[in-house]
Amino acid sequence: MNQSRHTISSLRSSDSAWHPRACVRRPVTLRVDYTTADGRGWLGVVRNLCLQGMFIDSALRHVGHEVAPGNVLTVAFVLPSGRPCKLRAIVIHGDCRGCGVQFLEGSPQALAHLAHYGLSLDEEADL
Repeated sequence: MNQSRHTISSLRSSDSAWHPRACVRRPVTLRVDYTTADGRGWLGVVRNLCLQGMFIDSALRHVGHEVAPGNVLTVAFVLPSGRPCKLRAIVIHGDCRGCGVQFLEGSPQALAHLAHYGLSLDEEADL
């Protein structure tokens, strides 16, 4: 594996179980640009987000028919903190509204930004 890329597993604790939806997804509203491996791209809105993945509400309803489970996407968005994230993700489920994706990998900097944002959400929830 290229050293500039790390898998999401590097964010996981070795002593915690990692199961589907192991993370609590928090409601957000963020613009996201996403592309398929063959270069098709779309604009959407992230509706919920966690370290593990997100739900993308498609700006164009026909996209739900063009992005299917198993497709690998590149997603790019800016967190409320202003920090950018660009990650590879796999589509887990989709419908005419959008798709749920699980993150696969990203640059160390993007993963650090996402982890920092996740910690800030956890701190807010504890207040």
